[in-house]
Amino acid sequence: MVPMKFAEKCPKCGGFVQTKSVRKSIGFGYVDIPVAQFCLNPVCDWYQDFAEARKPEDIKEGYYLKAPSLKGKLPQFKMPELSRNHMIALGSFVAIIIIYFFISSLTPVSNPVDERIPDAPLSELSKNTTTNTLVASIMQETPKVTATPPDIIEIKVEPRSIPVKIDVSHGFFPDPITINISDTVVWNNVENVRPRVVLVSKDELFVRQLMQYPERYQYQFNKSGKFTFVLAEYGTYKEYPNATGSVIVR
Repeated sequence: MVPMKFAEKCPKCGGFVQTKSVRKSIGFGYVDIPVAQFCLNPVCDWYQDFAEARKPEDIKEGYYLKAPSLKGKLPQFKMPELSRNHMIALGSFVAIIIIYFFISSLTPVSNPVDERIPDAPLSELSKNTTTNTLVASIMQETPKVTATPPDIIEIKVEPRSIPVKIDVSHGFFPDPITINISDTVVWNNVENVRPRVVLVSKDELFVRQLMQYPERYQYQFNKSGKFTFVLAEYGTYKEYPNATGSVIVR
């Protein structure tokens, strides 16, 4: 294989050539590795590809290594120079510190607690005892205040009248209903197909009531509980299966 070399000019037409290279990082620098050359003359087709070279020594020239200089960038450490006067001053300072600690170790330390808390005279103790006795007597003579519970306000609820529609096809509407003691339920007969129906209390609150269209019947509830009512056929008193209602009294 013929080694490839860089061409200053096109060997075919003598025109200018352009070199393509790839930059690779190496250590602190980089290297530009040429990969190809081609002629800048538009009518010339000369071209050589260095990637086809199989050995590194086939590329003879055209690349160079660029590494930044480290001169002046590395830190430099210099030992400070101490003069004779500095050495004397430093030695004197160390000697003063040693003497201070030596004297401090020989000086006895007094008890600060004994100096800070003097003994209280008897007159002060007697004054405190008299004061405590006077406070205790005042607390005993203070009258006790008894809290009076607030008055209970009774809220009276006015009795109501609740209407309920009844017929054989739909039964009782609304159902069930919840009322208070002393409320009155008014059953309105809206059954216009059968001439007569009978309102029956399953808990025997009242006797069976014969009702014609559009009659009504009312009853006041005076005790709490759940009560059931049905519609029955006149004459036979056979209960209609879907005509049942309930009243809940609180």
